[in-house]
Amino acid sequence: METANPPVVWTPSEKQTQFLTCPDWEVLYGGAAGGGKSDAMLIDAWCLQHNGASNPNHRAVIFRKSFTDLRDLIDRANDLFPRFIRKIRYNKTEHIFTTPAGAKLELAYLENEADRFKYRGRNWNYLGWEELTLWPSDVPYVYLMTRCRTVDRTLPKYIRATTNPDGPGQSWVMQRWGIDEEGGPTVQAFQREFEELAEDGSIVKVMRTVRRRFIPARLSDNPHLAGTGYREQFAELPPDDRDALLLGRWIGNRVRGAWYQKEMAKLRQEGRLTNVPHMGGTTVNTFWDLGFNDTTSIVFHQFAALQNRFLHAYENSGESLAHYAAYLLQMSQERGYVYGTHYLPHDAENKSLQTGKSALDALRKLLPGHRFVVVKRTEQLKTGIDQTRAAFASAWIDSDECIGLVAALDAYRKKWDPKQEVFLDNSHVHDRYSNYADAFRQWGQGFVMPANSGSGKRRASGSDNWKTA
Repeated sequence: METANPPVVWTPSEKQTQFLTCPDWEVLYGGAAGGGKSDAMLIDAWCLQHNGASNPNHRAVIFRKSFTDLRDLIDRANDLFPRFIRKIRYNKTEHIFTTPAGAKLELAYLENEADRFKYRGRNWNYLGWEELTLWPSDVPYVYLMTRCRTVDRTLPKYIRATTNPDGPGQSWVMQRWGIDEEGGPTVQAFQREFEELAEDGSIVKVMRTVRRRFIPARLSDNPHLAGTGYREQFAELPPDDRDALLLGRWIGNRVRGAWYQKEMAKLRQEGRLTNVPHMGGTTVNTFWDLGFNDTTSIVFHQFAALQNRFLHAYENSGESLAHYAAYLLQMSQERGYVYGTHYLPHDAENKSLQTGKSALDALRKLLPGHRFVVVKRTEQLKTGIDQTRAAFASAWIDSDECIGLVAALDAYRKKWDPKQEVFLDNSHVHDRYSNYADAFRQWGQGFVMPANSGSGKRRASGSDNWKTA
């Protein structure tokens, strides 16, 4: 590999050095904002101490939760890599960096648990995860660990992850690494069965003693951010959030200002977060949040025996409406879904300046014969929230198929007013959780019980907040 001549282009902090030089099989790094996690991961993925960038067999991947998240990592990689790897190439379509020697680093996103199957035939000797607690469960992480393998004995096999102490996956990450609320370092040693690739391409299984380590890093551990004003950015956060992001405290899954905290607690207490199978002979409705510039979310629902049954949830980003229409048809073919009504948010009728057509127009063309309802916008956000709260008692949610939706409903929260030090009742935080939660709110605001259900009223209270489109 051709490397750049002095001066030095990147210098690790003490904690970054611990991460970069750690020989353990499975390492989690971070625990607070500003610890230099992304840079450390991008450098580490080349396994420079093992000459990974000069080895044509080196294969690395770094996952982020969504394509939107991935963009920042791509930008940083394009800025950083050419400084120390001359003539490195980047494939914009596949998001793969290739060194002159043929070593490859792929930047990928894995938005839903089902996306893990897209990578079932792949092999990497380095497998990285950025912001690990954004994945609500350990399913994709554990599944893809089996893809960390190589026939080249000179290359290490590493699993690496970074994170902040928040997000829907906080509980499983704390449990896996044995992290307590103070967020101190941990290390565990255990026996693990590995799948190894033999030289003839066959797979053999071997037992090895390995270590799983957590290396905490806080803002104070990153000298590059001293005096930049980065710390002051967190001054307007609620106190518990500041402790998490500045001090690296893992304060559990308590979401301050969560809109549906009581409703979700009761859902769990009453056993309504469980397996919710599809019922043949009953139509499936969908509730949408359209992300014209970000994520689109769809929640699949059946109404039967006075139960609002949420079967499945899907979201993606960077895709056209044709993608989501195709997904609905795929679900119909694979699972036998017969659709009733698709409930769209109020902005589905907004005309595009480029095409003069609305999302509703496009979906009607993509899904001819389907029935659409546009749910009117409420004047106050809290009105829609209260309607959804009132409907919650009849909700049954599939714990596996709707894991992203559940995480969103747990984390959907009010904005914090730092001047008054209160949460605002008519404003929500627009983040990765709000898309699913807004799709779910279309149910609370707009769903109408079938005429033969024994009641002509909507399960959600309020005015007629819908219309047939």
